[in-house]
Amino acid sequence: MPLILIVDDDPDMAELLGHMTDILGYEHQYVPTGAEALEACRTNPPDAIVLDVMLEETDGWAVFRQLMPITNAPIIFITAWRTGENRLKAEAMRADGFLAKPISHQDFAAQLKAVLGKPARRLSKPA
Repeated sequence: MPLILIVDDDPDMAELLGHMTDILGYEHQYVPTGAEALEACRTNPPDAIVLDVMLEETDGWAVFRQLMPITNAPIIFITAWRTGENRLKAEAMRADGFLAKPISHQDFAAQLKAVLGKPARRLSKPA
């Protein structure tokens, strides 16, 4: 069963995303910080990562850059910022998906199924 790592500092959103992954038949692990996401990827590598752009201690963009050298799991950005700029930034960074909140179950399911069906990307070399 695929493991989805949910990185969001909002416990209510994390609970909602966890519930959606459960309905889809996936396991999930929740962490509220980028540091915990890095540790989770090292100790229990996920099959996909759902990463909030706005985290308290750092932003999701920075966490994404830190994750790239240590995981080949596809990463879907989520954000409350409904701007085209954020979608373009996610695409430029080569994220595997992007969802704006509020997130519908159908959109979430489609993104997860799409990224789980993709071949794994190669790990980037640390800078």
